[in-house]
Amino acid sequence: MYHPRELYPSLGPSYRLGPPQPGADSSFPPALAESYRYPDLDPPKLDCFLSGIEAAPRPLAAPPPLPPLPPALGTEPPPPAPEALHSLPGVSLSLENRELWKEFNSVGTEMIITKAGRRMFPACRVSVTGLDPEARYLFLLDVVPVDGARYRWQGRRWEPSGKAEPRLPDRVYIHPDSPATGAHWMRQPVSFHRVKLTNSTLDPHGHLILHSMHKYQPRIHLVRAAQLCSQHWGGVASFRFPETAFISVTAYQNPRITQLKIAANPFAKGFRENGRNCKRWASFFHSFPDS
Repeated sequence: MYHPRELYPSLGPSYRLGPPQPGADSSFPPALAESYRYPDLDPPKLDCFLSGIEAAPRPLAAPPPLPPLPPALGTEPPPPAPEALHSLPGVSLSLENRELWKEFNSVGTEMIITKAGRRMFPACRVSVTGLDPEARYLFLLDVVPVDGARYRWQGRRWEPSGKAEPRLPDRVYIHPDSPATGAHWMRQPVSFHRVKLTNSTLDPHGHLILHSMHKYQPRIHLVRAAQLCSQHWGGVASFRFPETAFISVTAYQNPRITQLKIAANPFAKGFRENGRNCKRWASFFHSFPDS
């Protein structure tokens, strides 16, 4: 740093810095200070704009309602309502094979789960009405626990036998035709026969992961795509049918379920003749990929 006398030799060697004079104003002169003001940082002067507005504040109107959020897929639905969420007015879903499901449900439906994945029988087969024929929609299916219990077969019926296992990763099956127009979905029944259930937590194929000896409820979701060939939701409706609830097993426990599956499954034609013992039937269904 230079001393002023080094910068200005004409001041002579006796030049030195002195203390400030008492009473001296170290601020900018008013005219200069005004030029250094930043109007953007000053409080705005709105008197000229608000002169005709009353001084008393008026209450603000309520904001418009927000659109409903899509359902958390894989979460447990509220028990009283068959439809967890419905933001697609006029859309309805019906279970095509309801009578078959009711027949299984009266006995106590069981679904085989394996490491490789096993298809459901009966499968969920539904018809939909009330869609916009030109709009695009996605069909999805997930399976959620019915309660927090583990079950066991007590010879004649299923009974709770303790607390359920920790919740497994939630997965959703997307129908392979998704997204498709409303006209496509309403043309014929929609089948979820390709859904597979597994008990492998490391499953790499996207199968729905379940615990054995637990009770589950399938749910079907219909999501409107916001744009053409887009999977961004623009409205959603969720449906569940109580008669489709089932208990997951690694081998059938109720002999009546084994017989009913043989009688109803079209792939079990060779096992319907008399004289076949239940052990062979059970072994067949334990290894068959679509039961």
